[in-house]
Amino acid sequence: MFAIQKTKPLSVLFICSILPPYTGGAALQGSNIISTFSEKFKNEFKQINVITEKGCTIKSDNTLKIQSILFNYDSVSNQDKSFIKQLINYLIVIFNILFTKKDIIHIHSRYVYAKYIGKIIWLSLLLSPSKVIIDIQDRFYNNFRFGHNFVVCSEELLEYYSWLKRKFFIPMPAKFPKIEDKRFKHKVAYFGEITSNKGVIELINGYKKYLKDTDNPLELHFYGSNTLGKIFKEMIKNIAKIKYLGVIPHNRIFDKILEYKAVILPSKFEGLPRICLETMYCNRIIVCHKSIKQITPYLSDQFILDDIAPEYIKGALYNIESYDKQITYKYDFSIHLPENTCKKLINLYQQVIK
Repeated sequence: MFAIQKTKPLSVLFICSILPPYTGGAALQGSNIISTFSEKFKNEFKQINVITEKGCTIKSDNTLKIQSILFNYDSVSNQDKSFIKQLINYLIVIFNILFTKKDIIHIHSRYVYAKYIGKIIWLSLLLSPSKVIIDIQDRFYNNFRFGHNFVVCSEELLEYYSWLKRKFFIPMPAKFPKIEDKRFKHKVAYFGEITSNKGVIELINGYKKYLKDTDNPLELHFYGSNTLGKIFKEMIKNIAKIKYLGVIPHNRIFDKILEYKAVILPSKFEGLPRICLETMYCNRIIVCHKSIKQITPYLSDQFILDDIAPEYIKGALYNIESYDKQITYKYDFSIHLPENTCKKLINLYQQVIK
């Protein structure tokens, strides 16, 4: 692995709406980065200030200062979201962007998604005395293309955002523990936020179609925060083979994946989904949309969805049910180890402040 370029210690403002104990890819990504910075690379930093929502369990130290000052918005279900709290959060973020005196502001792109307030955030970043890194992990960014540096988490997103001027690919940080394989059961799972933009509704409708024509149905289990609320509960309440099992701590995710024959992720808007990497590591079938091209060469075409319409999901479930071979993936997981990805990120910080 390469070394870090030696320059002066950095001061960084890291803005991420959710961190552990809250679940989700953004929370885990942010946690992996700032924890690795603090534990492995203290000498590279003068100060790391983190702004996040109330309730964060990561502890501050001499280098890492956690400021849990944002109202809970991304960490709550849709019915509990407050527009006033969201607006106040944006104002807090804008204030810190404008008046912080850091070398780098590293901000999650969700703050620049919104049509109007997102453009104000983008403008405040342009007016800030700090250099800016906007961290993109999905396909929702459609704001201005110039003025800032962009980090994407997959080579596919690098191609997808070809219109952005200064963009850099840094693999998402992920940890892969030792696992002991075990025999899976006749069931499949969805892991992630229960929300419409993840294809959850199409998955349920496709599963209902599949149940009508099979004599040996796979069970379908859902894990994750239910932001759809009553809509989701109503859709599954009379389907005996569907179970909602709540939120699972990430330290149990690998053991849980090993219980299933396949993991299904019907979302069309991902960059490189963490659950796909974790499922590959466990040597289980992955069903995902064709837009996830970064890992497609390692996946079987029969489990790639050309569309997330229920008929396509029904077909994928039939394919899973009849599949009787061992599945393995030739993939270099070491590129995602937090120490390796954080070295690249620190070098990028040093590059953009020159």
